[in-house]
Amino acid sequence: MTRRDRSRAAGSGPAGIGNGFDPGGEPCAPCVAQLHSPAERLAALREAVHHEPDPLVTLTHLLHLCRDEHRVLWAQAGSPGIRATVANVLAPLRTVVGSGPAAATLDAPVRQALAEALRPVDGAAPVVIAHALAQFLDDHYRQCVTESFRRRSPYQPGVGDPVPLGGPDIRAVMDMRPTSPPWRLANRLDETRRVRLAGGWVTQFRIVFDYSLFDALPGLVTADTIVATCHPNRALTEFTLPRDSTQPTFPVQPTDLDRQRRHLDQLIGRAAAAGASIIVLPELCVTESLARHLQDWVRREDGPRLLVAGSYHHVDGSPPRRRNTAIAWVRGHDQPLTHDKHSPAEQPILEDIQPQGWPELRVYVTADGWHLVIAICRDLLNPEAVHTLAETGANLVLVPAMSESLAPFTGQVAHLVGSGQAIIALANNPADWARSGDPAPHRSARALFGHPGLGQQTRVVASPDTAPGIATLNVRSGLIGWTSADSQDSPGDPPGDQPSSSQTLPEWAARLAAAIRRYRQYEPPPPKPITLRPAAVLVLLTDGPTGPQILLTTRAPDLRDYPGRRVFPGGVRDPQDDGPVATALREAGEEIGLDPGSVQILGVLPALAEPETRFLVTPVLGWSARPEYTRPVNLAEVTSVHDVPLRQLTHPGHDRDGVPDPPSPELTGLGSMTAMVIDMLLTLLAEPIHPSGSGHDRASAKDPDAPGPPW
Repeated sequence: MTRRDRSRAAGSGPAGIGNGFDPGGEPCAPCVAQLHSPAERLAALREAVHHEPDPLVTLTHLLHLCRDEHRVLWAQAGSPGIRATVANVLAPLRTVVGSGPAAATLDAPVRQALAEALRPVDGAAPVVIAHALAQFLDDHYRQCVTESFRRRSPYQPGVGDPVPLGGPDIRAVMDMRPTSPPWRLANRLDETRRVRLAGGWVTQFRIVFDYSLFDALPGLVTADTIVATCHPNRALTEFTLPRDSTQPTFPVQPTDLDRQRRHLDQLIGRAAAAGASIIVLPELCVTESLARHLQDWVRREDGPRLLVAGSYHHVDGSPPRRRNTAIAWVRGHDQPLTHDKHSPAEQPILEDIQPQGWPELRVYVTADGWHLVIAICRDLLNPEAVHTLAETGANLVLVPAMSESLAPFTGQVAHLVGSGQAIIALANNPADWARSGDPAPHRSARALFGHPGLGQQTRVVASPDTAPGIATLNVRSGLIGWTSADSQDSPGDPPGDQPSSSQTLPEWAARLAAAIRRYRQYEPPPPKPITLRPAAVLVLLTDGPTGPQILLTTRAPDLRDYPGRRVFPGGVRDPQDDGPVATALREAGEEIGLDPGSVQILGVLPALAEPETRFLVTPVLGWSARPEYTRPVNLAEVTSVHDVPLRQLTHPGHDRDGVPDPPSPELTGLGSMTAMVIDMLLTLLAEPIHPSGSGHDRASAKDPDAPGPPW
């Protein structure tokens, strides 16, 4: 047994970390039991801290004590008297360290001060002091901690070894208020802001932290980043599949490779022209040679910086085995990033691959703190894999997929978004999953995005037809769009026959109208009849005592769609309606008796697809100084009407301990599409609302003269 093995067996923490970083390694007598008393354990820890120059290793020793004595730590950590005592204990260490830049190693005076602090003082247990010391090292030596991990790259942790965490504050790259805490709160006892001890989850996969892209992707995700997914195929019939779906299938690939190449080049070019710097292609939409051909796109100045070129079936290894491998290309990095699928499909296609016995999960760490992971389809449905992704701090997850339904993925994606402020893009293919001879189409959603600013944290992207196309996510605003390869790019100019008013708009309404002008009266013209029914809703804004108010109705409880939910007035377009504005105003008149003459139209938002209700809904924004009603409420559809202040429709904040504020009753009753529209509306109004006591908004933090939210 080596010194490292003995150290772990005795529960005293590692002598080194990961990948065999054992400073000793000489043989020793076998350990038969853990014979350390608490006093002996503390003495061994003080000795290790006194002699260890690496801040990361010292931090790991301290966190091991926190994990092992968590009951004592929980009991004392909340006491104000204990906290005051710990602050006094740390004062000499702060004096020794000073306020200047941290050295790369812990010098002798610092090590001595750390060791001296690890003693019981005035009722404060050593574990409480150890926890404070770990947080101090994490904060003051954060650059050294990062470099320690980087030196060990590719770093494969074992149980009890440290794992790098951290990442950018998501508020710096988006204008929306995040639906979960603005940074991952370090409230576990075996972690700090930048380090976590690995648990048993590392035995499920070969976890590798790879720093080879550390300096290759500066600014990979910024406020201007657009993430795109490309979808080249209409139907399952465009792939090589056996007639009998119960038979094992290998390889699956497009039947017409020349056409597939043209489609992919066209879609990638279109996504890049739309400003996408990260592009994800679906699973099995390429062959290996086609995937390697697509590397040329990241070499082009007008191409993406990161391209996940789908995945492909191939035979490799010795002995040979059948594999499904995703491949990605990075500008300025010649070697591909690869990931082998470890969860084969069972239905509706029985994927005949042979995953390796101990699958690898590789996390690419960038200098900006992004933990990039590539997964393939059902890898994201493996609960062990998703738990591992959350534990490794994965916050940029790119997923090629080939699935007949994206519904099972939404919960997994929402978990990653909520736990790690992750941004996730899943590209699915094809659009129609019906096999040749099936009587009816079996349509699947085209993409799934996860974003911390989305009300539901996930958004499924459906398309009005099966044509190839691209889906885009704007990181700044969370806005999501779909562009068919057969459609026109320009939404057209707004017609001049909108209902108007001579009333003077308030300043916030004028800003809102200017921000959405590019969407005015936009209803995408489909190239052929669509299966979704065109509909529109009226988003009516008024001035209230505390700022903008929005009109919501409560749906009757016996309706088929959104029973009992709070939604905007609206409905399906009638043949006589001249566009979505006419539909929205007519429906509002029928449902709540609103006089259209009292409403001034500000514009429209992009149409939203509702796959379950089969609506293509265009939100129409209107403002009124004083809404007038000419008829009573239609109680068959609406039970009540509410003017709700926008400040009540923001997502709950969190206190300093990360405990969420109770959600507003106005939020819990919203329909899903209504919540999406409100998210977009708050974004377009430029600044989120911060409840009292939750901090300042970004505009006031940057510029005291910057305009704040209109409430």
